[in-house]
Amino acid sequence: MKRIVGLILLCLLMLACVHEDPTASSRNYAYNCIFVNMGNYAESNGSIALYNSATGELNQEVYAKANNRALAAIIESVVYHEDFLLLLCNNADKLVFLNPQTMQELREPITEIGIPRYGVIQQNVAYVSCWDKVNKQSGQVQIPQHISKIDIISKTVIGSIPTSGKPEGLLLYGDTLFVASGYGLEVFDLSADTLLKKIDSQFSQAEAQQLLMDKNKQLWLSLGSYGDSGGFMVVDIASLTVTAQIAEPKLFYEGEIALNPTKDRLYFLSADGIVGGQSAEVPTSIYAIAVDAYQVSSTPVVSGVGFYGIAVDPVYGTIYTANVNGFITNSMSYVFSPSGVKINEFLTGVGTSRFVFK
Repeated sequence: MKRIVGLILLCLLMLACVHEDPTASSRNYAYNCIFVNMGNYAESNGSIALYNSATGELNQEVYAKANNRALAAIIESVVYHEDFLLLLCNNADKLVFLNPQTMQELREPITEIGIPRYGVIQQNVAYVSCWDKVNKQSGQVQIPQHISKIDIISKTVIGSIPTSGKPEGLLLYGDTLFVASGYGLEVFDLSADTLLKKIDSQFSQAEAQQLLMDKNKQLWLSLGSYGDSGGFMVVDIASLTVTAQIAEPKLFYEGEIALNPTKDRLYFLSADGIVGGQSAEVPTSIYAIAVDAYQVSSTPVVSGVGFYGIAVDPVYGTIYTANVNGFITNSMSYVFSPSGVKINEFLTGVGTSRFVFK
């Protein structure tokens, strides 16, 4: 009888343990960095991973685990908000809202937009840069390039702002929205959704890519090209005047840039070829620019192969990048100290190319 009672108690204890252990779909994740695995365009196998730099824990494929299905898209970028993660999915042309703790979808994806690229949030509105949405059979433009306005409470499209060029990176400063567009910069007043100014760069063969604001409230616009005709345009945010145009033949064609926590040092990617397909193992490097002197470091901070994205931890200043292995197989992601010493590395998903910090 004692043995039977003991077995019953043991079974009850085991059942209690199973009940208390959260399933994948109900797990609350602790993380401070989102690894955005863009995926391969033809296979639509984008995914996200969550990294806790304090513990070193990296959780892979969190969307699939939480929602019991694949995302079935590539992910161009991710925006973190305390109430949700916003996934901007290219080739599926959709915006996906996730619970930031559990990674479960909060609603059906938004699909009535163009091809989403990047996003920023001001109060209750998300602004999303979108390329032309083209009918694949007829070739006709269904939705022209624009900035889409999304109400983040109702999670619906509430308007759009047309752009003259392909919109890419965005930056908000008060009620002013700066848009990397075409071969320069478009500046919009959000109180009326009107164009304040269009500023063309001197780099007529390079396309506007990304935007950052340094410690001096100078806006840095990267302009990348497939040749050596790219560089940076620096604009004073208060006066909207160009303070410098810096030719930089080493700048990666995607114009990937990042700032250190004190915003006095800008990092950029450099590549000796196209990172993708058969040329996946081309040499790549990370260089730094002193923003006060507009001076590029004479030697790279980090050198490697196949780097595609770059980001800097806003607290510790550590540098994140990844070898995307031509978007064919899983990536190898790296964390470096500000001086370029490797701290950690991980095998991550296909096309790890964005790193988003909470």
